[in-house]
Amino acid sequence: MLFALVQGWRLLRRSFGLAVLLLVVNVATAMVLAVPLARILQSDLHQKQAAQNMMYGFDYPWWSAWSDSQSGWTTSFGPEILGAGFAFRNLDLLLKGALPANLLAASGGATTGAGGGPLLDPVVLGLGLVYLLLQTFLAGGILSTLRGAQGSWTVRGLLHGSGFYFGRFFRVALVALFAAWVVLRLNAPFARWADAHARESVSETSAMAWLLGRHALLLLALFFVNLVSGYAKAIVVVEERSSAVLAFVSALSFCGRSLARTFGHYLAVAALGVALIAVWRLLDGSYMTTGYKTQLLTLVLFQLFMLARLALRVALMGGQLALYRRLAAPEALASAA
Repeated sequence: MLFALVQGWRLLRRSFGLAVLLLVVNVATAMVLAVPLARILQSDLHQKQAAQNMMYGFDYPWWSAWSDSQSGWTTSFGPEILGAGFAFRNLDLLLKGALPANLLAASGGATTGAGGGPLLDPVVLGLGLVYLLLQTFLAGGILSTLRGAQGSWTVRGLLHGSGFYFGRFFRVALVALFAAWVVLRLNAPFARWADAHARESVSETSAMAWLLGRHALLLLALFFVNLVSGYAKAIVVVEERSSAVLAFVSALSFCGRSLARTFGHYLAVAALGVALIAVWRLLDGSYMTTGYKTQLLTLVLFQLFMLARLALRVALMGGQLALYRRLAAPEALASAA
């Protein structure tokens, strides 16, 4: 596990520009909805007292009235996504199967919120699906760059690797989505069983343990699917596999044989991500965002926070690549000989 962490950091430091590129892609994708939302807010706040209140704080009565009058994708904008709230919101959507694009959600309550409406507007879900496809495309170029002996890379070389591996990575992503769908379907009866025990519990502590425990197990299962998917992509690049199913099966076998190392490395990186969110929460709560200066400061700090998260993603990919090459590649060469 420590080897994967160190090698992932080394590969990240060697090709840190990859994280910067991902940040540019992330910002460009977000602007697809951020720019129209800014224009709508500017128009609705024009020559209103709420404009000054929103500049120096948060005018909840205005936002509440504005939110009730909205329809479509703008209804997804609310105070719950500000600060560190986006992390809890995304976690809730993930466990309900609403990501990506409601493809994993069961029919019924899992796809709708408390008021009966969808958890997310189809426009937001569609943009998220496009972002997922874009990340799948770029993953091939990133892994091929990290696999190389030299740390230098070019946009042309990155795009070439992305295009070369996109078909295989797309098929791996489909297999991973199917595996996640199976996990969520199997979780449904388990969740009903755990909820029944929670209702029958004689203490609040035991009831909370049942509820939190079932969500934790589901999250770990989804983490494991993502772990296997990451190693399947590494196998495709290292061994030039063309079959996504066989690459996924090989990755599942590899992760099963080296569960402590592979899953421990994945959970360590996830823990670093949680620590980053905690740091961002402390920074965001250390001052009041009032006026242009503090708004610009918050924007810069949040982009640095996003850059750090994307750097962790690149480091995770590099660590998985290095760990697989160290443990499995020599065995494959020896068996072939």
